[in-house]
Amino acid sequence: MISMSQIKATEPDIEAQDILNAWRLIFEEKYSSELDRFSLCEEDVFGFEVQWNYLKNTPLHSIFPNSPTKCLELGNQVIREQFQTRNSRTRPVIRIIGFDEEFSYQLEDVRTRDRGRLLSFNCIITNLDTPMGWLKKSEYICNDCETTWSIRQSLARERERSIHCSICADSYYKEMKRTEGKAKIPPPTNISMIVEANVYEDIQYIELTCPIMLAKHSEDETKNPLFHYLAVINDEYVGDLSLNQEVTVNAWVELDHLPNRDFAMDTRRVFIFKVHSIEPGFKT
Repeated sequence: MISMSQIKATEPDIEAQDILNAWRLIFEEKYSSELDRFSLCEEDVFGFEVQWNYLKNTPLHSIFPNSPTKCLELGNQVIREQFQTRNSRTRPVIRIIGFDEEFSYQLEDVRTRDRGRLLSFNCIITNLDTPMGWLKKSEYICNDCETTWSIRQSLARERERSIHCSICADSYYKEMKRTEGKAKIPPPTNISMIVEANVYEDIQYIELTCPIMLAKHSEDETKNPLFHYLAVINDEYVGDLSLNQEVTVNAWVELDHLPNRDFAMDTRRVFIFKVHSIEPGFKT
């Protein structure tokens, strides 16, 4: 039987080490006093704003645009360590703000070729849906060897299910190969989901429009419909916004299926903006 103590943790790769070191320097040199102050917050989730300018002259300036998820995951790991050393139970989340002009874009100019890009938009909030939660990460355990593992899920997609234990599967297939399929051993499918260990995240769908488009619409005598763009916010932003609020939204451009249509059967897609950070007012 394999216990969890026998599973060895892998060392961060060279790029990951550079990212971790860069974040540690930024927090220690630029945000030490803010960390002392904000660690006293009692919110469950706290958005810790970091200026994009501080990422310049560090490896993050070139790595972040190409590997934003990796940079943020490792950065959040570092800042949580900073909060933990200050005996804070709050879960901090990095929110990068103050992006350069090169990130600025107009909503009406977004095209499918922009998919995957992090862009900055001046927006007006035109609709707010009911807050909800989603399964971000599911946890499983093998009832035979007690190995545990997790699966990252994708928002608004069918839940990915684990069907076997990879540790037990290796021994199973080796034995079946050795005996030419005659071994009377159970398949490695005796697994269970650890429901209490699943990770959920608060999200809220919002609709945005561009101030330029809104101005054109108000002056349009034919009253053509005003276009609205779907975006999704998470964690501390949920329930914190209001209708007609003017904001600068820094978000990744993604594609989603048409509302009320089957994702697998319909090839048409609409834009959805996965919001990373929000700044009050318009960027000039």
